[in-house]
Amino acid sequence: ASSILTTICTQRLKDVEDAKSKVSLDELKAKIAAANEEFPTVNFAERLRQDAAAGVAVVAEIKRASPSKGDIAPGIVAGEQGLKYARAGAAGISVLTEPTWFKGTLDDMRDVRKLVAGEANRPAILRKDFLLDEYQVYEARVWGADTVLLIVAVLEEAVLDALIKCARGLGMEPLVEVNNDEETKKALRCGAKVIGVNNRNLHDFKVDCSTTETVMELNYEALTQSDAMLCALSGIQTRVDVQRYQVLGVEMVLVGEALMRSEAPAKLVEHLRGLDSNVLVKACGFKDVPTAIHAAKAGADFIGLVFAAGSPRAVSVEGAKAIIDAIRLRRCLPAAAKHDASAKRHKHGPRITSAAMEGTREEVEAKWRAATAQGPLFVGVFANQPPAEVKKIAEEAGLDVIQLSGHEGWADLDFYKPFPLINAEHVKPAGSTVEEVLGKAGGANEALLMLDTKHPDMEGGTGEAFEWSIAAGVQATRPTFVAGGLSGDNVAQCVSKVRPFAVDASSGMEVTKGVKDAGLVYAYVHGAKSALAEKDLIRE
Repeated sequence: ASSILTTICTQRLKDVEDAKSKVSLDELKAKIAAANEEFPTVNFAERLRQDAAAGVAVVAEIKRASPSKGDIAPGIVAGEQGLKYARAGAAGISVLTEPTWFKGTLDDMRDVRKLVAGEANRPAILRKDFLLDEYQVYEARVWGADTVLLIVAVLEEAVLDALIKCARGLGMEPLVEVNNDEETKKALRCGAKVIGVNNRNLHDFKVDCSTTETVMELNYEALTQSDAMLCALSGIQTRVDVQRYQVLGVEMVLVGEALMRSEAPAKLVEHLRGLDSNVLVKACGFKDVPTAIHAAKAGADFIGLVFAAGSPRAVSVEGAKAIIDAIRLRRCLPAAAKHDASAKRHKHGPRITSAAMEGTREEVEAKWRAATAQGPLFVGVFANQPPAEVKKIAEEAGLDVIQLSGHEGWADLDFYKPFPLINAEHVKPAGSTVEEVLGKAGGANEALLMLDTKHPDMEGGTGEAFEWSIAAGVQATRPTFVAGGLSGDNVAQCVSKVRPFAVDASSGMEVTKGVKDAGLVYAYVHGAKSALAEKDLIRE
């Protein structure tokens, strides 16, 4: 049976012949100089890298329709939508120029390019189409594209190689799309520098979000050596979807349908980059690498490692280092563990310091979000341990943050600098007041406040909740973590009621004490993150 892809390509070849009959290739080439004058290019790969350094680059797509969904947003004005994306912080704008199934045109792309021209650090413009002939590459440049999509599935290797060279000759680094292992190897042989793994199989248009992971696993060494930038395409709707790929080392995501259907595309781009005001999620008490990786892929923003002696969740410095290296150096794939891959482009050294606590509440929160947007922060959890010992462990393990969960109080906290602090106050299960809690806590610029349930014999990990109205009152005055009895069953309710800066759970992700359950980890992180995922971000 002929696939959708074959049908589209047959039509596109006819369209190219038709275009050539109106404007020959030579006539098109003659327009390049004027196009370069009117539409100077931005370097696509560099523009993506710039945003990827802050976490992940988002390429936002303009498409009115698709073969799998039919009409998505038929009445959209491409230029206006493009300007919204540019102002929302997209690193690139992908414009569908295929007329029959996607209802796009070259005019759409030119309109977008003209409207974003005046924006500071404007996004790169991608011609998203089925390119089969060099004519279409020249056409893209003449109409204002900075880059073009080349789909490996429809191009013989020699043609792919020629089109990559043709695009580069016009100052465009192409986005080379693959969907399986064989296509990835072909792209790498042709020297592709920006590789997009499409989670949608173009032959049947089904989406499988594990495609990116499989392709990366099978080509880990070659991808690492080539220094190609990896991008995930299709099936991405929320921040959690992005985090799943980011943890693996993906640096760009392309988002189309979710943005086209969104009432607030600018908000959604911010959300995808992890820079909106959604709740941050701490998952605590990990002792082994695979479970911690699972938490990071599930979307945890903080991973808690317990160093409190006698805890069923205690981890050694060595164990903590193994977890931190695997996630921070993007070595989450099994293949990565076998290679001592140099962790290129992934910054070492602290991503956050005590300086994050300086400034207004808004500034403090923004600094923490900017840090978690780059990947999970590692929090060492201590209880009533000598400060010198705490600091030594934090330095040896390479922690980002120190959490004091015992009765350390608020005196002499400067000792822990340059580590930023989370300091716990224990709230009675009933009968506490907001004033009482705030009265015990030190200044808002000294540490982030963690509220946990008071228990006669335990410092955290109690599995019991306190009255959330207290947390809401405290959160109104300073950024607060809410802990105590949270799990996938009740965290969404807590987030909706309190709207805390962050939530924290440990025992609520366990069936057996001290042992994390993958399903419960996922349920907790997703429950928290989806509770407020603004209903207006995506309309079904």
